[in-house]
Amino acid sequence: MTPEALGPFNRRVRLVVEVRDDQDERELAEGLFRAQGWGVRPVRDGDAVTPDDGYAAFVVEIPVHGSRWTARGAAVERLTSLADRRKVDVWVRETKLVPLKSATPHTTYHVHHKVPEGAGPVLRRLAEQWIAVGGWDVRHTLHLRGEQTEDQRERALAELEARNIGGRPFDRELHDVRVAMGPAGGDGSADPRRQAITTAAMIAVILLCLACGFTLGAVTSPWRWTALLPPAGLAWPVGAWLTSNAPRPWPVRLGFGVVFIGALTCAGYFWAGSQETSLSQQFAWLLVTLGIGFVAFGLWYALSASWFSRNVQWFLPVLAAPLPFVIPWVGAFLHAVYLEDMFGIPADAVHVGFYWQYAVALKPLGVAVVCVLTALAVGGWARHFNVAASVGGFFRLMLVLAGLVAVLTTVTLSLDATEKAADRAMDAAAEGRRPPAYYGLQGDLVCVRPLSGRIPVINGPLPTTRPLISFQPNGDTLWLWDPSRSRGEDTTRHALRVRAEDVSLSAAHGTHC
Repeated sequence: MTPEALGPFNRRVRLVVEVRDDQDERELAEGLFRAQGWGVRPVRDGDAVTPDDGYAAFVVEIPVHGSRWTARGAAVERLTSLADRRKVDVWVRETKLVPLKSATPHTTYHVHHKVPEGAGPVLRRLAEQWIAVGGWDVRHTLHLRGEQTEDQRERALAELEARNIGGRPFDRELHDVRVAMGPAGGDGSADPRRQAITTAAMIAVILLCLACGFTLGAVTSPWRWTALLPPAGLAWPVGAWLTSNAPRPWPVRLGFGVVFIGALTCAGYFWAGSQETSLSQQFAWLLVTLGIGFVAFGLWYALSASWFSRNVQWFLPVLAAPLPFVIPWVGAFLHAVYLEDMFGIPADAVHVGFYWQYAVALKPLGVAVVCVLTALAVGGWARHFNVAASVGGFFRLMLVLAGLVAVLTTVTLSLDATEKAADRAMDAAAEGRRPPAYYGLQGDLVCVRPLSGRIPVINGPLPTTRPLISFQPNGDTLWLWDPSRSRGEDTTRHALRVRAEDVSLSAAHGTHC
């Protein structure tokens, strides 16, 4: 009754379904279920199912993708909605999530070189340490079911010696086996109570090491070094536990404990060193980290085993193709808003490097992409938890609207940031300071001197006693901007246009020329 699913799945839900006891109804229901790729069979005597009068029972297995917490509800929803569409009288009597296969206890044996017979005591001890950490392995492993025993080890040696699947054969005179490094009982077969005690002890060790490292970094007294005593005392027992699935040389056990305990203590020490930042900033970074995790997992749930993942080889080039044209257009638009809407200067009258058009557009486009990805991640979480089909359409519509709102909000914030940058430049010019640059648009304070008595000036007269803002011209026409508030509230009316050959410019310092 194994289902042949029409799509990806990671859960199997088995249901006892009652159908009206009529041959046509039974055949229709069974055909409908099989057409979906679901496994269907009539109940057997061993199922101990007694359907109500006038009904026949089937066992249906439905593959579901998503969380195990909502898999049964999603399976029932899919079956009942299908029956409602085809007007089939069904009743779901029982549902059960088919458990995944439990992990089989097994032992992995690594083949390694033996210590040469003529090796001295020092070389032998060093070789034993090197073998214990896997340094002398020959890249040959054997996996046997069951826990490690001496009989199993002899069986592994005999099997390796009897078979050669390629390369240098196993020789007991030259080779031996070791088990993979790990704690004893790490295959999950230990008593649940013992597992709970071990977990609680490890949590306590982690918290203690973090606290000791934090104390070492936060306290300035010489007594702070006593905070290293608890981690030092824990190094040996923790290392012995981490390597307890087989006899190991004591330096290896101690080394594993020192590395594990030292890493936790250093984490606490560096955490204490970060206390120069305020608690609110640390909390904000914690929220950012959690948000990144939320979006990352949501995107995985949304895109894995989906239409996108099956067509990514052509979908990504389609998405990337417009970027070389969209990014500079957005950058040119923001530059135009800065110059024309705020300073009243035509955008094509000022020279700006083409690469600045990419730089100014990256931030708003990045924010828009983050907003869209966040909305997509929410959809991924909804897919993972199998949002019911009855609200799925509304939910997808809300996601699309949320994405549009996010993009429009990004546009509004980008325009607001552009206006604020222009205001800062205007305020700096009014105070006699050089205006800050805006992505390649660098204004300079200049004093203007006409080269003749009367020159044509658009929106004149031309001030000669106070500095004006001049952007790098793009042609023979020079556009200037007067920071004086006497010209009115409309900043676009402060712009002046003169011919470059009619004036001379000199750098200005302060508020007077």
